[in-house]
Amino acid sequence: MAKELQTVRAALFGDSEAAAEIHHNHYASVLGALMNRGTAMQLTRSEVEECVGDLWSDCFGGTNSKSALLEKFSGDGSLRAWLITVGLHRLIDIARRKRFHHDMAADGKTSSVDPMDKIPAADELAPDTDLVSLLRSSLKNALARSNREHLLLLYLVYLHGIKQRELAGIYGCNESTVSRWLDSTLEQIRADTVREVKILDSAAGLEWREIVQLCHTINQELNG
Repeated sequence: MAKELQTVRAALFGDSEAAAEIHHNHYASVLGALMNRGTAMQLTRSEVEECVGDLWSDCFGGTNSKSALLEKFSGDGSLRAWLITVGLHRLIDIARRKRFHHDMAADGKTSSVDPMDKIPAADELAPDTDLVSLLRSSLKNALARSNREHLLLLYLVYLHGIKQRELAGIYGCNESTVSRWLDSTLEQIRADTVREVKILDSAAGLEWREIVQLCHTINQELNG
């Protein structure tokens, strides 16, 4: 990971060999991964290729008002996974806009109302009209189904660093019992979150690993 981060930084400083290395190592695999995902979202090959082309341009092409996208790469994970996650974020936005325009066109054929009148104002948009809201709603619904006591154990262990053996002493049970509670609750949250995403937006086609990566990427973007 450290070597990838070093290569990225060199490319951002204008090292053409470093930029060529990134392109050689990742462009084809990122395009292939996003092409498969784009097909599942009913996007055309040209739409996915255009998205990846824009992604690549943004990675290196900073402007006076916008920094190069690669500056957000922290090196915490692999560069390939990061590029796919950012690209997936964009594909989902494209698929949403495409579906919206398709629905508008269909409505226009059967209604005398001007389709432009149906575009909601910014403050009237439904809560799941963007990716952030989709993920937030899915996670919130999954957490709401969790056993409240077991969810509290998750908070104590993962957010506050309480040891499982300490909780076992508090609850008067074996440490292995606490571990099973934690594992089963995490699995339930994973399964329910993926299920909620499919219910709210079947075109997204997200798996748990991709949801986690998207949350990480979005958090980075929001915290700039």
